Amino acid sequence: MKKFKFLVVFLTLSIQAYGQSTTVNLRSLKTHYGGSQSGQYYSQNANNHTEFDAMVNLADAGTTLYLDTTVDITSYEGPRGGNHTPYQLWNPPRWGGAGTQRYAIIYTGWFKPNKTGTYGFRTFTDDSHEFMIKGIGKTNDIVTKWYGWNTWSYGTSTLDKNTWYEFEYRIQNFGGIGAANFQYKIPNSNTYNQLSPNHPFAEWTATDPNAVPITASGYIKGAEEQGIVGQTVYLKTQNKNQVGFSYTTQATTTTDSNGYYYFNTTLNYNDYDFTIDINPSLGTLTTSDINWFQDRLLSDTFSSKDYWRMDVNNTGSFSVSDIYLMHQRRLGNITSFIGGGQEIWNTNSWQNPTIWPAVAADSDDKSQLSGYGAWSLFDLANGNQTTFYLLRVGHKN
Repeated sequence: MKKFKFLVVFLTLSIQAYGQSTTVNLRSLKTHYGGSQSGQYYSQNANNHTEFDAMVNLADAGTTLYLDTTVDITSYEGPRGGNHTPYQLWNPPRWGGAGTQRYAIIYTGWFKPNKTGTYGFRTFTDDSHEFMIKGIGKTNDIVTKWYGWNTWSYGTSTLDKNTWYEFEYRIQNFGGIGAANFQYKIPNSNTYNQLSPNHPFAEWTATDPNAVPITASGYIKGAEEQGIVGQTVYLKTQNKNQVGFSYTTQATTTTDSNGYYYFNTTLNYNDYDFTIDINPSLGTLTTSDINWFQDRLLSDTFSSKDYWRMDVNNTGSFSVSDIYLMHQRRLGNITSFIGGGQEIWNTNSWQNPTIWPAVAADSDDKSQLSGYGAWSLFDLANGNQTTFYLLRVGHKN
């Protein structure tokens, strides 16, 4: 019975140790124009960090993208291929297939080591390589490197088992068989382990586990505080390090029957500022809304909201002339209202929480506040929830 319990515990621990994610990103490049010449800004082998940067930069005419994909880093598509004969097992996707020369392979992603402490690393490739762990204080983030041919490189890093680290392992080949090794020593050990399914070193992932996806939601409501369907909402972003304002539309959506909109993106809030933009449309006027305004006219009881949505000729009062012009617009006999008044006014509950209650309570005229058409919400916290209020001429809601 004791042996059986020990076996169960051992198997459980084995599953926990080796049942980790091992997927990372792989970028495969054709370099040196696919021939024997140098690139624009690099020679046959990357001889330093700057030259390596140039070699893997698609702006260099000598380098072209073959494939972006994900791989199991502990497989033979990962850096597990030994050095030379008879260990010719490394087989990442390359532009000319196995045996191809003039290429670069770049592994990127994040890892969380299995133990805390100081690790030893050694790496070997044909030809140049750099293994980098971002943000741990190394020059150019480089832990191990070799510029040239077929030489082991050694380095150390102190890592925490509860921390995700971003890494990059880039390898270039100008000629020869091609190889990529990644080996490590766990803390307080003298033995190097070759990265493999039995020695995964860490939990690996191709997507940033520290990322905070940008989300935002809210409502677009009308004068009667009911949702307005079919209004377009834009989510725009710019890099947090960017100077000035140059936001690019990343996503659009339209409000549902309740006036609700929602964005759930893969963009990292740690990297981007974002805005929520609306540019409301007037929509089609309806007989039922115009009849409702006509009843309001007969009752002689108005609010500030009524002046915004009923005084279509912008005279400062509401009369039969406004009712007539609404019908003309509804029938398509005119495309805009005479008087040059603003057709859409809006505010929102996030930037101006006091405006809508003041307008809703005012009973005089349009003097309470001037209006706005389109609107952009800047400096938003992630998960922002905002209600926009629209007053549209000729519309009850």
